[in-house]
Amino acid sequence: MLKQALLMLILSVFSIFAESAERFSIVTSDWAAAETLSMLGVTPIAIAQFRNYQGWTGNEIIREESGIDIGLKPMPNLELISNYEPDFLLGDNPILLQHVSKLAPTIDTSLYPFEHSPWESVVDFTCEIAEQLDLLPEAGIVTAQANKQLAILRDQIKNKETPVVIAQFRDDRHAWVYGENNILHGVINQLGLTNAWEPSASATGLSVVTIDVLARLDGHLFIIESPAYKEWIRERLESSDIWQILISQREGEISYIPGNFWVFGAIPSALRFAESLVEALNEDAVP
Repeated sequence: MLKQALLMLILSVFSIFAESAERFSIVTSDWAAAETLSMLGVTPIAIAQFRNYQGWTGNEIIREESGIDIGLKPMPNLELISNYEPDFLLGDNPILLQHVSKLAPTIDTSLYPFEHSPWESVVDFTCEIAEQLDLLPEAGIVTAQANKQLAILRDQIKNKETPVVIAQFRDDRHAWVYGENNILHGVINQLGLTNAWEPSASATGLSVVTIDVLARLDGHLFIIESPAYKEWIRERLESSDIWQILISQREGEISYIPGNFWVFGAIPSALRFAESLVEALNEDAVP
């Protein structure tokens, strides 16, 4: 019931302004920006490497039928872009924007690296895009609704004492672990939880660790199962004697959560991650 109610809230929030904001015709090379535009009711007409985004997330944050794939982020199909006569070109690559500026006005914006705390930064990012499109009132409403949803989820958590570790396998020997410079960390904080992984080896809060380090980390380990990696990695790990021995020696629990979000995404991905995390936490808390 909670999951269904939250899903309805997400859909209602993200479609509030769809009818009024669809007047904009926007192309973007940045996935976090594309999510934010969709949340504000502005469906991008074209997105760089859109098929890769869908492959990583397998979700419906950005409707598959709504945008076309314009190729690689550094080298999009300029001819294809020009055919759509966009009102704006939005992205996080100044050099690329300079090359495409002859096609339409450009907006240079990026979520990373964070200037403030993760959640404050993603809210600022939302407002920055909204301001460029004269949609600040809409941004205020959707960010308030996002905060409300996180508060609902926070109240549903049965155990806030155990630290959590968020990881995603890169291959069957290495994993990414998400630290403080990432939106996932921001969600963890908003939910009143503690991120057990403190190091942040990059501007995006991403660290690469071997599976032996991963298995020995304290706290409740949550492994993100992205559709892009899930099947073959799970098969190899299940047949790996090393991994099986390592996890059998762990004191903390291990849970798997669906990767129906982009780990470097904006508010829409953050909310989907929060929902999956809380659902998994509560399932494991049931005696």
